[in-house]
Amino acid sequence: MSQNPWQDRQPPPEDRPPSRPPPGSEEPTRADGGPGYPPPPPPQGRPQGNPQPGTGPQPGSWPPPPGAQQQPGPYAPQGTYPPGYGAPQQQPYYGHGMRPPRPASHLVWAIISIILFWPLGIAAVIFAAQVNSKYEMGDYAGAADSSSKARLFSLIATIIAAIGVVLFVVFAALTASWWNDYNPGNGY
Repeated sequence: MSQNPWQDRQPPPEDRPPSRPPPGSEEPTRADGGPGYPPPPPPQGRPQGNPQPGTGPQPGSWPPPPGAQQQPGPYAPQGTYPPGYGAPQQQPYYGHGMRPPRPASHLVWAIISIILFWPLGIAAVIFAAQVNSKYEMGDYAGAADSSSKARLFSLIATIIAAIGVVLFVVFAALTASWWNDYNPGNGY
């Protein structure tokens, strides 16, 4: 009498037929028997149906804003804009193979700003050095951003250095005045 050792074994989980969910956790069904929730009711106060292209406003549609011109279709003709809205800004087009102009790197000013105020000067040199490499990689926005940061840090370093020079001159003048007032025997 031989028994099959495999007859009591369960198949692996991926081979088992899908189990039914417990009662009460089943997905709701639509009235037509399909899966899912019933469609939501239409919103209140909005016009029903879609207007056909080239037709005027449908009965029950929203009134146009005050001062707006009535258009014969759902789309305004090109070149006309409602009051208070300007024409869209036109971006320059750089076609296939065309590049935008290379932004200035401000590298010389950044190197000079190291002498004027070194903490900001170093940051300016780092950003100025990134401009050309980003431009060559095609990151035109990144190159413009690095250029503007190099310019900003160089400008701030120059302003700080100018303020420092003015404070130094004022301090030197006050020190010379004080020295002459308290040391009268120096002969000058």
